[in-house]
Amino acid sequence: MEVDNSDSSNQQRTLEHVRAAAKAAGIPPSNSTVQLLQFSNTQDSEEIKLLQLPSEVKNALTLGERVVLRGDKDENAVLCTNNSTYDLRIGETSNSLLLCPSLLYPNEPELRTSGHLVTQEVAGCLFDVLELRKCRPKLEKLKQLLWESPYRGPLEEEKDEEKRIQSDVTTCHKYTLSDLLEVIQASETEIMDELHKMEACLIDGYWRVFDLDYRDEVFQHILTLLEEKDWSWKMVPLDMCCESLSELHPPFVIRHCLDCYGVPQVREEDGTVIYELIEERVCQFYAELLLRPAGKFNYQEFMESWQQSVPLGMTTDLKQLKGLAMTDMNTMPPVIWHFPVDSLPQEPADRFAKLFRTREKWTYDSLEPYVKDLSTPTQSLNALLLKYTRSSTNPNGVKTYNAKQTAL
Repeated sequence: MEVDNSDSSNQQRTLEHVRAAAKAAGIPPSNSTVQLLQFSNTQDSEEIKLLQLPSEVKNALTLGERVVLRGDKDENAVLCTNNSTYDLRIGETSNSLLLCPSLLYPNEPELRTSGHLVTQEVAGCLFDVLELRKCRPKLEKLKQLLWESPYRGPLEEEKDEEKRIQSDVTTCHKYTLSDLLEVIQASETEIMDELHKMEACLIDGYWRVFDLDYRDEVFQHILTLLEEKDWSWKMVPLDMCCESLSELHPPFVIRHCLDCYGVPQVREEDGTVIYELIEERVCQFYAELLLRPAGKFNYQEFMESWQQSVPLGMTTDLKQLKGLAMTDMNTMPPVIWHFPVDSLPQEPADRFAKLFRTREKWTYDSLEPYVKDLSTPTQSLNALLLKYTRSSTNPNGVKTYNAKQTAL
């Protein structure tokens, strides 16, 4: 193959010219078709970008799946498949890349024809390639959008709608899945996973989170009903629960709260839906109910109040509060306070910075619940700890982690 940068109107290459040039260069003669590359006079390399595809993205395109670029003007672009997100970066190459639209490949029969010279046009010359690197979905905006207008019950919804009409406001801070896909830098699967993690509910086609006070009120009503009806927390009948609380809350609200704190089962004999409440989730609910408004709580008093508040037959355990609350056993008296992981920044550097502002030294067991969600297929938890922390061993032989100042 030879590259010709001359004007074809002044000089026409022949097969003999090419063979002579190859011989002078020490290239063994070939009986196959020779391709002569000639630069186009109208090439515009800016109109074409090369994208290097990981096998997962290539397979998605081969299967006809939707692949889309997402990002506002002030954001770095990402590429999303149905279930993954990739950072889009420019990678420079040490060699020029020539774009030849009709170049023949070794397995094509036309190339095996002897004694032919084929001129191929070079449509462009590139010096960089767009690279994809799998990354964590960027979901912080999702939380911001959904908390703009939390669901506070049908009465409050009516009041909000009346205010909106009276003030002639056309903006509606409610979002469908299509709306979210337009502005969130994440795949549809990752967005749906986060919506379920946030315990969002699909209401009239819009994804909504429940106002915390409203959610607490609804679930407390359910738990109070259990006591009044003498129902076991392991067998909560959905229909009877909805019927008993129908004057207070819509059925879909009752069902959503039970989905958040329990597991449904369908009786084979009559098709009745029965929920078994999840002990850990209910204990966490009561812990947050006590800790959220309290600031720092006397540890011993909290543990006693916590156990007394949960339904009969449930047992509270400090392990249930991993990623939800922090303790300081070195003060007099020891204290505990609300510190949920979902209130922390999504970016690793910001997350570690806030953690080390809260506490100077961490053990692995205390730190892990607050950073494990930051790991990705390309960056393990150990790699994150190595990048953002410095480890040491205290006099008792316990390994602790503190901030690596250069990283933060």
